[in-house]
Amino acid sequence: MSGSATYLYAVTRPVDGSSVSQLRGIGGAPLRVLEVGELGCVVSTVSLDEFGEEPLQRNLADLGWLARVAREHDAVVQGLAEVTTAVPLRLGAVYVDDGSAAVRVARLRAAARATLDVLDGREEWGVKMYAVQPETEPQTVPADRPSSGLEYLRRRRGELARKTIDARALAEDADAVFEELRSVSVLARRHRPQDPALSGVKRPMLLNAAFLVDRDGRPEFHRAVERLAQARPEGAVVRTGPWPPYSFATLDDA
Repeated sequence: MSGSATYLYAVTRPVDGSSVSQLRGIGGAPLRVLEVGELGCVVSTVSLDEFGEEPLQRNLADLGWLARVAREHDAVVQGLAEVTTAVPLRLGAVYVDDGSAAVRVARLRAAARATLDVLDGREEWGVKMYAVQPETEPQTVPADRPSSGLEYLRRRRGELARKTIDARALAEDADAVFEELRSVSVLARRHRPQDPALSGVKRPMLLNAAFLVDRDGRPEFHRAVERLAQARPEGAVVRTGPWPPYSFATLDDA
C-alpha cells in the first residue's frame, strides 16, 4: 500500500510552528501545527504502509513495532508539554489528510477547550505503593509438628486468617496514602496495579495512582509524598514524574 496519512499527536493552545520545529514525530518526520479556531493540533505525515487500516491492525500485534511507535509518540507529547499546554491523543489517531484531522478536532473543540482549562499550569505525578516488609520484622520461629490432622487444620485456618488481616491492613493503608495525596492535588486517579513483570518490581503493587498538581503546589505535594514514604519501609512509596497528563487529558472520542 502506497500513500500517506496524517497522524495526530495532541491538541494545544495556539502555538507557533517554529516552537516545535526541533521535535520529530514517528519515523523522524517533522511536525506541523494546524490551526483550528482557537486551538492548534500537532501532526506529522505517516506512511499508509504502516498506518493504513490493515497494516496498522497487523502492526499493533507486533510488540517491537508498538514499543517503538509508543516511544516516538510519547517523545512528541513530552516535548510539547515543555512548550505549551497539550491534550495528548491516544496512540494511532490517523486521518486521511490534514483537513480530516482538523475537522475531527473542530468537533471536539468544546471538550478540548475544557480540558486545556483544567490542565493549564498543572502537571501529572505518579505514586506507586508496594508491599514491603519492615527490615526489623521478627523472624518466625518454626512451630512444632502438629499432633494431629485436626491440629494441622486449626493452625492452617489461623495462618489464612492472619494473611487475610494483613492483606486488609495493606489495602487500607494504600487507601489512606491515596486519600492524603488527593487532598493536596487538583485531581487524582487510581489505575490498576501493574503486574511485577511490567513494573520491574517483584513485590506486589498496592497502589498505582496519578495526581494532577498545580506547578505552584509541587513543593507541598512532594513534602506529602516524602512524609508518607518516611513513615513506611524504604521502597514502599515511590514517586514518579512529572509526566504529560495522560491520566487526565486523553480525548477518547478522537
